[in-house]
Amino acid sequence: MMKKHPVLVGLIVIGVILIVFVGSILLLTYMFRRETPSFALGDKVGVVEITGVISNSREVIRQIKSFVSDGGVKAIVLRIDSPGGGVGASQEIYREVIKARRSKKVVASLGGVAASGGYYVACGADEIVANPGTITGSIGVVMQFANIEELLKKIGYKGYVIKSGPHKDIGSPFREMTQEERILLQEVIDTVHRQFIRAVAEG
Repeated sequence: MMKKHPVLVGLIVIGVILIVFVGSILLLTYMFRRETPSFALGDKVGVVEITGVISNSREVIRQIKSFVSDGGVKAIVLRIDSPGGGVGASQEIYREVIKARRSKKVVASLGGVAASGGYYVACGADEIVANPGTITGSIGVVMQFANIEELLKKIGYKGYVIKSGPHKDIGSPFREMTQEERILLQEVIDTVHRQFIRAVAEG
């Protein structure tokens, strides 16, 4: 009876182990690709940071447009940590997010605070994800003016205004606001508030 050579037996065992190992890797790779068909190797997620007071929309819009035009980016995440800011800037970013949704999945990830304008922007996304401790909401609009007329009188200051229209100096801190001006500004606030509510409802 022939004896089995120990080296030959060892090589056969190693070969079998390698075949099983490689086969397992190929099988797992195949299964993974079937379960996640929308994210193949090389696909990316674009992250746009929106932090602090929203006073300018230019840089955020530039980043969103860049990710939209990048074919390798399959989704965009808006990382929002903002107490809000200017109405115009918030609305411009919101509209850009709405446009981005036509070709990309957009998710808003809320940090510690996403209130007022920050929440306005988030409402444009496909989905909103927040932490249990996230301070969010504050669906409101505010406009504040100071009146230092009495203070100026005490120090003997006198100011003169020359204007081309009755409301050109509306909100001036140097005089009392008229009832007509209050009504006019309240109408502006109410209009913006309705736009905010509509954005939240549609989101």
